[in-house]
Amino acid sequence: MSMSGRSGSLPWWGWGVAALACLGLALALRGWLTALMSLHMLVQIPLLVLAGLFAEQAWHAGRNRDPAGRPRPAWSYNEYGIPGLLLVSLVGAGWMIPKALDDALTDWRVAAFKYLGLPVCGWVLRASLRRSNVVIKLFFLGNFCWMSAIVGMIYLDQPIRLCNAYLQDDQDWSGRGLIALAIVLPSCWLLAELKPVWRFLNR
Repeated sequence: MSMSGRSGSLPWWGWGVAALACLGLALALRGWLTALMSLHMLVQIPLLVLAGLFAEQAWHAGRNRDPAGRPRPAWSYNEYGIPGLLLVSLVGAGWMIPKALDDALTDWRVAAFKYLGLPVCGWVLRASLRRSNVVIKLFFLGNFCWMSAIVGMIYLDQPIRLCNAYLQDDQDWSGRGLIALAIVLPSCWLLAELKPVWRFLNR
């Protein structure tokens, strides 16, 4: 899916089905997905974020214009998407902390924040990407990928386990997954945004 302002080729209900599918998988398989640190961090949490992202896409595709045909006003408090992207970056950094994963399994308040807050972050992420330009997207993407790679290397270098609920081997797999994410994510973004990036470079 492109990270630009286009609504995409799916109708609004298609994005809604995708959102429900992601949310349903994250909830229905939560016992299995939280059994391993790598699945918890790299599968369940992204599914919850994608659920919110697809839900916002469905809302935008179905309600991007009012009955009079005038475009709906942008959020004045999310100028260029920067506040929203900053919020999502901070939340993403928080879920890379091992104690957050531990607390999500033992503290109902943290678990509630995960299952409710992450879809909201996905919604904010998609709305913010629609309002941002290529430079802003690249800045936040680069910052997130750099952070993901650094945390992944820390996981691999630690001689002791950082999560009480997970074993050392799974911590190593999580570190490898974060490093892989730092490589795959910008590659996917570049493919999705190839035309806007090319236009920007040829100004």
